Amino acid sequence: MIKDMKQYKQYGFIPPKITPEDYWLGSGKLGSRIINPSGDWRKYLPIMERQNMGFEPSACVSFGTLSALEMIHILLWQVEPNYSDRFLARMSNTDPESGNDPKKVSQTVKDCGTVPEDDWPMTKTLEEYYKDIPRTVRDIGKEWNKNYGFGYEQVSADKLKDALQRSPVGCAVSAWEINEKGEYTYFGMYNHWCVLIAFDELDRPVVWDSYDSGLKTLEKGFPLGFPQIYMLDREVKEIKQSWLQKLLNWLKSWF
Repeated sequence: MIKDMKQYKQYGFIPPKITPEDYWLGSGKLGSRIINPSGDWRKYLPIMERQNMGFEPSACVSFGTLSALEMIHILLWQVEPNYSDRFLARMSNTDPESGNDPKKVSQTVKDCGTVPEDDWPMTKTLEEYYKDIPRTVRDIGKEWNKNYGFGYEQVSADKLKDALQRSPVGCAVSAWEINEKGEYTYFGMYNHWCVLIAFDELDRPVVWDSYDSGLKTLEKGFPLGFPQIYMLDREVKEIKQSWLQKLLNWLKSWF
């Protein structure tokens, strides 16, 4: 039974409008491939960054999306980039009152890239958090797009374990109620976005969150909403750049 939404905090999740074309898992259209056969991302967790540092930006979708990309980066290249959640929240026009739609946020990464935390860091006030971003900082995001290929796609609920071999899975949850076992339970509606990173030995979903200590264990069968995976690639572009560099070096030798 769905409870009164007014009694729950709105962390910043707005349900996306999903079309059949959004479900491409395994098709290869966006470069989805198995990169983590274990389906367990717990050893690739990024630095814990809390969404609320004295004020609520309602930016859970940006925090979750970038946490997933950081995990993929750690797995593929053994380095954590620590992207700016604030940059993505502002560039995707997150509403500080209601939040944002995960499709819109992911498309913003695709269109505008992302920047390091040091280039657009956390602030002490909500007003400063959402101020306009200078062109010099936005240009850093464009450079990221030149160096990385990025894609995203929806996943059906019956393919979550397959999806975890390809990516951490962004998902909507009910936040937060705990049962007598210490598991987080579903109360009938989605008000938050976080990242599915594994299923434990009891087949319970384990998520990475932007609140508390980060790791949370959900009850078995918790219905994760609007699951989404991500693709991150830089190898192809690096190969192209290396051939271009070889050509430039050859030309320089003649002129």
